[in-house]
Amino acid sequence: YFRRGLNVSLSTDDPLQFHFTKEPLMEEYSVAAQVWKFSGTDLCELARNSVLQSGFEHCVKRHWLGENYYKRGMAGNDITKTNVPNIRVRFRDETLTDELSFVFDGPTNIPKDVRCLSTYDYVSPRSEEEAKAERQRIADAMISGGKIPRSGSNSSSKRKGHDDK
Repeated sequence: YFRRGLNVSLSTDDPLQFHFTKEPLMEEYSVAAQVWKFSGTDLCELARNSVLQSGFEHCVKRHWLGENYYKRGMAGNDITKTNVPNIRVRFRDETLTDELSFVFDGPTNIPKDVRCLSTYDYVSPRSEEEAKAERQRIADAMISGGKIPRSGSNSSSKRKGHDDK
């Protein structure tokens, strides 16, 4: 599946049941390299995919993958951090675009909101400036350890039916 262009990642599932070492994730990468003959570049791409698909906060993903990690294609790849060549990322993006063209019945029908890998760009069309401001607002809240307020909400107002007694 990986060689066909699908987005694959590695993780540890039930490490106490299926693994033999104290480092189950290293064991998974060793198996990928030895049994499946993955190259160093393949392993770097697996690691990149694993971080992208993880539940890590925006600031953690940004630290490990680069400032623009949330963008699709080469624009979202910082080769100095991921060690994944841009040509590989371009191939994966072209494969995804081809699949989306098939699903949405042509390249012109792919929704504009399918442009981003990140969960921080929600499924509503918006300008690039609005999306950037939303990502920054979420990142600032995460870094400060605070709760993430909804856009445009007034945190001091009470919800209907939930007034204090």
